[in-house]
Amino acid sequence: MFVSTEYKPLMNRCAKPRVVIVGGGYTGVCLAVQLVRQSDQALDIIIVEPRAQLGQGLAYSTTDPDHRLNAPTYVHTAIPQDAWHFTRWCQAQGLNLQDLQALHSDGARYMRRSDFARYLAETLQAHARGAVNGCQITHCQDEALDAQRTANGWHVTTRGGQALQADMLLLATGNPPLRLPAPFATDGSNHPAVIENGLDTSRLRAIPKHARVLVLGGGLTARDVLATLLGQGHAGPLVVISRRGLMPKPQGPVLPVLSQIHLPSVLEQLPGGVLMDRLANPVPDFLQSAGASPSVRVWLRALRQRIRQLQAEGVGWTVPFDELRDCLWQLWPQLPVAQKKRFFQRLRVWYDVHRFRTVPQTDVAVQAAVAAGRLQFWTGRVDAVAYLTSGPGLQLSVSRKVNGVRQLGAEVFDVVINCTGLDTAAGLKQNPLVQALSSHGLTRLDDCRMGLAVDAQCCAVNVAGQSQPDLRVLGPATLGTFGDPVGAMFIGGHVARTIPDVLRFLKRA
Repeated sequence: MFVSTEYKPLMNRCAKPRVVIVGGGYTGVCLAVQLVRQSDQALDIIIVEPRAQLGQGLAYSTTDPDHRLNAPTYVHTAIPQDAWHFTRWCQAQGLNLQDLQALHSDGARYMRRSDFARYLAETLQAHARGAVNGCQITHCQDEALDAQRTANGWHVTTRGGQALQADMLLLATGNPPLRLPAPFATDGSNHPAVIENGLDTSRLRAIPKHARVLVLGGGLTARDVLATLLGQGHAGPLVVISRRGLMPKPQGPVLPVLSQIHLPSVLEQLPGGVLMDRLANPVPDFLQSAGASPSVRVWLRALRQRIRQLQAEGVGWTVPFDELRDCLWQLWPQLPVAQKKRFFQRLRVWYDVHRFRTVPQTDVAVQAAVAAGRLQFWTGRVDAVAYLTSGPGLQLSVSRKVNGVRQLGAEVFDVVINCTGLDTAAGLKQNPLVQALSSHGLTRLDDCRMGLAVDAQCCAVNVAGQSQPDLRVLGPATLGTFGDPVGAMFIGGHVARTIPDVLRFLKRA
């Protein structure tokens, strides 16, 4: 691992331009790799990340072999211009033979997230030294606490007392940690029966085999929890509760050619730029012709009509939905702020269950547990919590729908696992660097209050409404500005589109 603990400030403008990237998950790794690959001048790139291994972040830090990517290999790559980079790495590592469970019946492979993290780390390492353009990448294993402007750029300070000078600051804070919802928020995090972070695999593995477990939230994090518990042979009753009772949709069918990419002769013929081309496609006709005044309602009506039309032709709903998803970054800026807020308040949860689809291998285990009566899904919420004095469990006041009728009741659970609270704006408030920048007036929330305000080139917008080309924000923190900047394919594409403007600024700096 390339760790350095001491840095010297830039003393003159002849030194390499220095870029500090805060955050070493997928977004940070992708930024560093793209800077090296696209720059025609030498850059000194520093990634500030407290984790020892870069590339993990929240999503890929899991060590559970049952936690898999929720899309096939060709959607995941550290190099968006080369859609098959991760696919080839898996083949070179022999993972297609070592991880036979990755293969789905339709020929797509859903690899372990821990393997994708290892791929990201190795890809970054390959770009860290020896680039023909003189770029180098260094990992500062620390946490950034503050950043202030100087006459020569930025002065970044870390928890460990380091001072980093930079010409540009890139925020790649990634997804925030999960946080407990009410009524658990006050005392729940300290109670032994409450697991605040559903991705804390070590605590999941310590759950007694016959415990009665309640999972809060029904999204993909809940599926990860179920994959862990079912994979370790949990025999006690499992309950998943969510307010609307919605569950992630299953994966759609893959194109026949994509089920054959394990064959070198097929893979060699596929264009590397397919992902970038897909994201750059024009907005489809069914959305362009939906109306002159863009609104969530108009787009939703157009999507439903297109789904009905294609279903009559034998084509599934995933095709038109994915067309909308892929161009959302182009459509979203057209929406008035009121319409954006309406989407987040009314439709986002419905969008998410169609957008973030289940891992087929996990789905099989979940359906088997439901059929065996060991797993139930409830539509409802927890209204109150009472901590038992005679044991580690919890007595909960639960309001839920049964056959369409709202019922109130008391339920006792041995363990409660939180899989809710992936709130980007709230997570930013817990980030010391973001809070410091906010206190300096250098960042502000977007108009939807879902993330940080940025312009079309990801330049952070300050409290005066000015774009700052030497301070950029990429990844999930731009949710309110771009609508759906989440997932490797979309983050990678956005990074690749933004880097040319970053490099133009560094040329002038």
